[in-house]
Amino acid sequence: MGMGWNIPGRKALTSLCLALIMASASAWAGAELAPPYRVLAYPVDLGVSAPPAPAPAPAQVPALTPASEPASVEHGPLTPVQGHIGAELYSFTFPDEDVIDRFVAGLRAGRGDWLQAVFDRSLRYRAIIARAIAERGLPPELRYLPAVESGFQARATSPKGAAGLWQLMRNTASPYGLRMDQWVDERRDFWKATEASLDKLAENYRIFGDWYMALAAYNCGVGKLSAIARKYPGNDYWALRRKGVLPRETSAFVPQFLAVTRILSYPGRYGLEVGWDAAPVWSRIPLDRCVDLRILSEKSGVPLEVLTTGNAELNFPMTPPASYKYALKVPREYSEPVERALAESTMPLLDFRVHLVTEGDTLSGIARKYRVAVEVIQEFNPRLAPRVLRIGAKVLVPIAPVRSSG
Repeated sequence: MGMGWNIPGRKALTSLCLALIMASASAWAGAELAPPYRVLAYPVDLGVSAPPAPAPAPAQVPALTPASEPASVEHGPLTPVQGHIGAELYSFTFPDEDVIDRFVAGLRAGRGDWLQAVFDRSLRYRAIIARAIAERGLPPELRYLPAVESGFQARATSPKGAAGLWQLMRNTASPYGLRMDQWVDERRDFWKATEASLDKLAENYRIFGDWYMALAAYNCGVGKLSAIARKYPGNDYWALRRKGVLPRETSAFVPQFLAVTRILSYPGRYGLEVGWDAAPVWSRIPLDRCVDLRILSEKSGVPLEVLTTGNAELNFPMTPPASYKYALKVPREYSEPVERALAESTMPLLDFRVHLVTEGDTLSGIARKYRVAVEVIQEFNPRLAPRVLRIGAKVLVPIAPVRSSG
């Protein structure tokens, strides 16, 4: 959905796509493959906006009967005979297209380290993605789409503004109920974005009746692909690709996805190290107040990296107001210490007020009003210019809850 930017060197690969058919795999593997996406730290503008529109109902897609399930639904692309010789089985028939083999060869020759890193990062999300796919009866190979889109990095953002594991654009994410405001960008919520993206893919399949076309539409948009299909009726994705009428990125997108799918479905056969760690099982803990993840980490003993990684949709290491009904995501083994810390009445978790600047307001005056240090306000409003407060501007003021005397 991120317009095909986020496989390593997608921009370079796309420009070379037609040349790949003529060139050797070794020549392709020597191309520069620096990933163009950015992995963002926390943005700083905070505020509250209206709730999003309700998500559309998921499309009804006929369940596919896979030739073989190459992976456990819970733990991802690990089969018991990774290093053995035998047929590679998938839920659909791979087309006889040389470009797929060339991408496989090029990735193995020139991007082995990237493949290993992507495979390792995928462990964090395998159970959630696999379960969501199984619930919808979709091809299990769709679990590898985030490898192509973002390299399994929840904070990846493309130059065109697509975000998250599945590289969703704002106009695509909004109809599926994902919230994007100054507090959160749920395109980076691996749980919600997975469900939205799979519903989008299912809808694409309902429209086109073909998974290769559905994937192509995920990349370039349903409207654009529909217009091309109307102009060239009776042609499937591969015929449209051979005619050269698809956008260049889309022409490369599907074979790249299939190449990555082939490798990650059988990682041991393709030289990747396969560990024994099980995919984490995630819990969602409802919150009734703002929680500073840094304080929560300190009080619970759960590493801050665990909290921030699992909740990458937060625009700051702080959960949104209670009205959001936010649920904190943590691996199950951390649920008990987090819940215990949240239950402690003396835990100094912060709440917030949004102060609307009026004429005559100063930062020191705001600090006195809310009994909080100027430096604390500045920490949570890094873009605020203290000497030139703009009338009507919103200042986020952290408030420490009053401790119980009992």
